[in-house]
Amino acid sequence: MPAVRARRRTAGLRLASVVLACAAIALCASCGGHPRTRVLFIGNSFTFYNGGIDAELSRLDPSCVTSSVTAGGATLQQQWQTGQALQAIRSGHWDYVVLQEQSQTPVIAQPLFRDYAARFDQAIRASGAATVLLMTWQRPDSAAEGVTTANLAAAYRGVAAQLGARVAPAGEAFAEALLERPGLLLDNPDGHPTVEGTYLAACVVYDTVLRRSPVGVAYADQGISPDERLFLQRVAAESLAGS
Repeated sequence: MPAVRARRRTAGLRLASVVLACAAIALCASCGGHPRTRVLFIGNSFTFYNGGIDAELSRLDPSCVTSSVTAGGATLQQQWQTGQALQAIRSGHWDYVVLQEQSQTPVIAQPLFRDYAARFDQAIRASGAATVLLMTWQRPDSAAEGVTTANLAAAYRGVAAQLGARVAPAGEAFAEALLERPGLLLDNPDGHPTVEGTYLAACVVYDTVLRRSPVGVAYADQGISPDERLFLQRVAAESLAGS
């Protein structure tokens, strides 16, 4: 009888192992075969337009668990002062926190950008997450004030170098896409992204955070043709090449 009970216990343990293995496989399948990545976005309407870059990222890869703290026109200084973003950072167990500064501030008020990006980065690191700076794009209505792709890129990359943070170069991707296809509409006269612009920015964040090319990802937002989807994916991937 002891031998029979021992065999039954062994069989039971094997069955339990099989059940656990199957559950793990099912969980992996449900998240696209990749471990879950938690990403918090902090920004303004450039981030939340068209349903949000955060939601678009989770559609591109369902393994991404995303959320956002956004407010129209908000600067990082204002986001810091309200305290909501800081609370979300500390309580969310995030892997990455994506910071999007107000679209003109990195050029016209660089000290404020550097100061509050650094404050957020310190809080982000203390929470166990990593900082990603989401470089915005040249607005049609602000180039005359010096808020150009080149100046935005210099500002974001300069702060990222000081902090040891990653840059999601959406602004450079926008410029490259428009260089290749001048008729493509990526943003509105006030700089807010179109659906295509939000999709391109999400593809850039996808590559920056997951370290995988978005080229070939099946999901496309409504109204984006297969040709346009592949074009935007390629441009996003090329904006990260070598960085």
